[in-house]
Amino acid sequence: MKITHDKPDTLVINGEMKTIEDYTEIKNALASVLNDGLDSITIIIQDSMTITSSIIGLFTKTVHGDGLKIKLLVGSDRLYNLLEDLNLIAIFNVSKN
Repeated sequence: MKITHDKPDTLVINGEMKTIEDYTEIKNALASVLNDGLDSITIIIQDSMTITSSIIGLFTKTVHGDGLKIKLLVGSDRLYNLLEDLNLIAIFNVSKN
C-alpha cells in the first residue's frame, strides 16, 4: 500500500490495505491532517478491494471522535458493496470514483 498526500485535504491510497503497517500509515496521515487544523478530508482508495476492521474503526473514530468529515471515493465495486453492507455509506460519505 502507498499513500500520497499531494493536496492538504486529500489522501490517495494505492494498493491493498491489509497489514498493521498500512493501518499505522493511514493513522499517521490522518493525524497530520488533524494537526493542520482541517475539518474535512477526501480519501481516494484507488484499487483496494478490501478494508480491515481496524481501518474501519480508525475512520469511525476520526469521524465521531475527532470530528473530521470524511469523503471516501472508492474505485472498486467490491469495496463499495462491502461498505454498503456495513451501512457505512452515509457515515463515510462514500461514492464510487
